[in-house]
Amino acid sequence: MSIGRCLCGDVSWELEPEAYATFNCHCKMCRKAHGTPFGTYFFAKSDQLRWVSTTDSIVYYRSSSILTRSFCGNCGSVVPYSAGDQTRVVTPGGCHDQGRPADCNVFVAYNAAWHEITNDLPCYDHYPPGTGLLGVDEEPLEPAPDGVVRGSCLCDSIQFHVTKPFRIAHHCYCTRCRRARAAAHASNGFTDFNGVLFIEGEDRLKTYKLPDARFFTQVFCEICGSKMPSLDPDRNLAVIPLGSLDDEPGIGPMDHIYVADKCEWYEITGDLPTYAESPPSQ
Repeated sequence: MSIGRCLCGDVSWELEPEAYATFNCHCKMCRKAHGTPFGTYFFAKSDQLRWVSTTDSIVYYRSSSILTRSFCGNCGSVVPYSAGDQTRVVTPGGCHDQGRPADCNVFVAYNAAWHEITNDLPCYDHYPPGTGLLGVDEEPLEPAPDGVVRGSCLCDSIQFHVTKPFRIAHHCYCTRCRRARAAAHASNGFTDFNGVLFIEGEDRLKTYKLPDARFFTQVFCEICGSKMPSLDPDRNLAVIPLGSLDDEPGIGPMDHIYVADKCEWYEITGDLPTYAESPPSQ
């Protein structure tokens, strides 16, 4: 049995037996929903999922003609939803400490420019042949104005510009980040507080401050659940989920931090430095 829960704990579930497949999905919709370079999903039969909590706080968003996504309306974590045909369910891996390791990378044709796929798993431009799963092709964007990095949510209700250079970026594996992003890790870029300008939909932002944390706050779109920048004027800091960006940020994560809290099913690959907790300079 594998147990999952959202960041705030309002939504929790069990998956038994183990999922029959696990995919790392690099499509734009998953990047925005999680704020990361990819979402990892456990695929299982619908009768393998059992809700442990009520589902009253779940918000549903139809992201395409073939898929309705789900997230906790209180904290923004992605939670399980139907794979589209009602016989299968997809469960976000980051909410689980244990589970089936990824079998492959899917939708790599749409992988973010700032992210390098370093594992040796099979890669597919869409879903693997023979799965019967359908995907959605992505439309290219118009070029960005000079000096601006654009970002937006999945439903396009919220749009923002990053107007100052990123100071640094990390992949973070702490339990809070994993559950908040419902992914193997968070991938955040950091800039000045006044380096983010919301162009549209700021009133659609919803904020969840983890009660026992000094700073940890998740900001997301109340309609589609996409992860959005968190602005902290007291620390002159803007924390930007890199998966929310529409343009190349000019930076990628420089390391893996808090890997002592990494979920068991994920293997770190590549040459970036790893730290059990925060980097030595912080």
